[in-house]
Amino acid sequence: MSENTAPLIDRTIYPMPMFATFQVADLAAAEAFYQAAGFVSLATVMGPDRSPVLVHLRRMKYQDILIVPGGPARGSTTVSFAAGGQDLAELAAGLRAFGQEGARVEGPADTPWFTSDLTVDDPDGNRMILTAPREAERERAGEWMRENIEGDFVVVD
Repeated sequence: MSENTAPLIDRTIYPMPMFATFQVADLAAAEAFYQAAGFVSLATVMGPDRSPVLVHLRRMKYQDILIVPGGPARGSTTVSFAAGGQDLAELAAGLRAFGQEGARVEGPADTPWFTSDLTVDDPDGNRMILTAPREAERERAGEWMRENIEGDFVVVD
């Protein structure tokens, strides 16, 4: 278990450089699922009949998901977020215990590129991947990147 088990949540409204929009069959059920995954409900936009038409969820600064009513297409949307020091095994256990029908939790599993990833499908099939560097292998990861990745990038040790 890590010391930091939950990311700090910035509740300011700012121009978001990136966000995901997920269509969901049931806004309230999806909102509860994402709260179990460590998100907060930052804002709810009400329609003309005063029913919710959008829920803005946030986990960390620049980690925003908008959920809207609609006909979700299982497996059509994936978004990846940095884990931010959160214990992925603990989060996985909590989501499995939450047990919402249709949801899927896989991992955390190590990747060949020296991260551990937790893959979570919400009840509507929207996919979120939380990824964390394997800190104990940071030196090996840098060597691996220099040997296996081509491009115009800088490896920060």
